[in-house]
Amino acid sequence: MARFRRFSPSCIFQSLRGLSAVLAIALLQACASSPHVSDRADLAPVIPLSSAPPSRTTLVEIAKSEWAFFGEQQIDMRQKTLSAPRLGLLEDEGEAVQRIALYWRAVGKSLNGADCDQAWSAAFISYLMVAANVSPQQFSPSDVHFTYLSFLQQREKQPAPAFALRPAATTAIAPGDLICAPRGANAAASIDDIRPGLPGHCDIVIEVHPEQGWAGVIGGNVFNSVSESLIPIDTHAIALPIPMRPWFAVAKNLLP
Repeated sequence: MARFRRFSPSCIFQSLRGLSAVLAIALLQACASSPHVSDRADLAPVIPLSSAPPSRTTLVEIAKSEWAFFGEQQIDMRQKTLSAPRLGLLEDEGEAVQRIALYWRAVGKSLNGADCDQAWSAAFISYLMVAANVSPQQFSPSDVHFTYLSFLQQREKQPAPAFALRPAATTAIAPGDLICAPRGANAAASIDDIRPGLPGHCDIVIEVHPEQGWAGVIGGNVFNSVSESLIPIDTHAIALPIPMRPWFAVAKNLLP
């Protein structure tokens, strides 16, 4: 049985939208601390780099490791009402504060988990790429998903790209792929709509079960933690759009 928590209304009001009443009550106080920005370069955390060459497997394993660090929180998005089969460490709790500082470091910013008014989901994806030794010539780290997607879009026109953008509606997903959706006022519906700076969200695929109709994708800042979202897919492993995640693009992982 999952341990239950209460939200602090000061910092995570946005996270409550779309949650069931049970789940909303179930998460512990988060982000009650005041934002903090370090102005000391010598305090910046050092990103641990994999000793292995960049690969699909390395990227997935690093994502799983970060998810485990946060307690393996799961958000089930397969039904109209969201639920949380498992709850984990929240962004401003204990060791999470400095762990998130690593993610921000990947995009050149001195923030941490106490800066709960700063969305860190793109910084998380960027951290995975940096930690997996994916070069900046293959993936340009950014704290905005659509900004690095715009880079990938242009990089694909050159030889030997590490990722290829494909329509989510016709592309089967596999572990190591990124799956992306617009957010807020962003109405992007196709790859041609990608522009730097637009709001959105991407997760990395870690498990795919077409015979059971679901996949597991890991993302940062998903209900204030590194979470695995359980999403619906069809028998061909194509992600089905849902209100919270109107998937429009898959960044196919071309790494070995």
